[in-house]
Amino acid sequence: MDAKRRRNFHLENADGKKLASGILYDEGNVQVLWRDDCGHTAEQYASINLVLDLVPGITVLRLEDDET
Repeated sequence: MDAKRRRNFHLENADGKKLASGILYDEGNVQVLWRDDCGHTAEQYASINLVLDLVPGITVLRLEDDET
C-alpha cells in the first residue's frame, strides 16, 4: 500500500509560544489543525509558505519525526 508520508509541524514565535500546528505532506500540501487565533481548524493549503504568511510573528518552524 502506498501511504503518504506525513510530518507534524508546529509554528512558534520568538518566545516559544505555539501559534499553529498541523501536518506537512511530502507533496508540499499542508493541513493546519490548530491555530492560536481561532482554535481547532481543518484548513488546507498548497504550500507551507502560505501558512507562514497567515500567522504574524512566526520565527520557528519545528518539524517532528516522520509518520507514515
